[in-house]
Amino acid sequence: MSDLASNTNSKDWLITLSGKAQATATLQAGVDLALAAGAFGQKVTLVFSGEGLALLKPEPERHEPLHRLLGSLPYYEIDQVYALASRSEALTYRDDLTVLPMSQVEWTAAQVASDIVVNY
Repeated sequence: MSDLASNTNSKDWLITLSGKAQATATLQAGVDLALAAGAFGQKVTLVFSGEGLALLKPEPERHEPLHRLLGSLPYYEIDQVYALASRSEALTYRDDLTVLPMSQVEWTAAQVASDIVVNY
């Protein structure tokens, strides 16, 4: 397959995980979607917000398997994730992922620029 053909199938994905941290199945579905899209060469912007930010803490409060799975994101071409949090939420994030802050304005711009937007 030529490089041109592979580029025409690539989409920009925005996946936001903001659901309740205790809703394991929902969060797992969002992570699985991000991993699958990344594995197939899609550009994935993965954002954590609301109660989904708990997955970015250094130590899991619960959902240890999902917390470990997030550590594999770089193997799926997802080299950084974003934390959509207010400035008052000065959280300490895990050190095995590059976690960058994202403002609401930046998230809105990413939503407009993305081909596929999925919220969990």
